Amino acid sequence: MANVVCYRSGEVFVARRVPKGTIKVVAGHGKRLKRVLLVEARHAYDGSTLLVPGVPEAQTDLQAMFAVKAFEQRLLKALAAGPHRRARGGRLI
Repeated sequence: MANVVCYRSGEVFVARRVPKGTIKVVAGHGKRLKRVLLVEARHAYDGSTLLVPGVPEAQTDLQAMFAVKAFEQRLLKALAAGPHRRARGGRLI
């Protein structure tokens, strides 16, 4: 089981545990979370950092939490609908 977690700065990533100072967004299978996160998250200018849309621009913590909740709903919808499953060797990943 893996978790999608984010910092107040907006940086989002997949981790096995929830580090101190982060917000847990969604839990699920690690490979599926990574696939959906690469599509739904905003990419930073450096090309490797993923951001929660709306969090870096939020002026208050309340606005940031609303952006995280909206992102959580997007991830849950994508995970429920998704053609993100791939079969490899007869098993689903």
